[in-house]
Amino acid sequence: MPSVSKSYLLIYNVLQSVGWAVAFFQVIAGIKQAGSLTGAYATAGETVGFFQFLAVLEILHAAIGIVGGSPVTSLMQWGGRSNVLFAVVKSVPEVQATPAVGAMLLVWALSEVVRYPWYAAVTAGVCPQWLTWLRYTAFIALYPVGVVGEMHAVYLALPYIGARKLHSVTLPNSLNFAFDYRVFMIVS
Repeated sequence: MPSVSKSYLLIYNVLQSVGWAVAFFQVIAGIKQAGSLTGAYATAGETVGFFQFLAVLEILHAAIGIVGGSPVTSLMQWGGRSNVLFAVVKSVPEVQATPAVGAMLLVWALSEVVRYPWYAAVTAGVCPQWLTWLRYTAFIALYPVGVVGEMHAVYLALPYIGARKLHSVTLPNSLNFAFDYRVFMIVS
């Protein structure tokens, strides 16, 4: 890997590490302030949104070959999480202060404060074995909790999405095309 690419990736991963660490502490502060998971989005939602959006660059990283992996896989991972965060949680304020969203943000932040430092350390060639172990072990507990939090947040949002026809296209229209986002979320 050329030196410029390596330097860029190191800066990118350090930036994401710091950003997600800030998000993690904001999630904890929100939980502490509210006395439950319901306070997480109010304190960390914008920060999580910014660093989740920034992660779109990972699709480009894979597409231009400066990291291994498939751009399609990166797109699916980024798109899935972004869909839940931006199209569901951000669009339906009624679900933002729920334990489901709080758990989701807590788990996302925890996983990213392991993943991005690992990427940075590997890029710099100084990755300790314990960080590699944590990178490949922590997700075993975090992934299912995150998925359940995401699914529960979507489930809670479905009535609002349906009633407001959020992100949906109804007939008639000039394209003669219909799309029901609520149904899409149920089947996907």
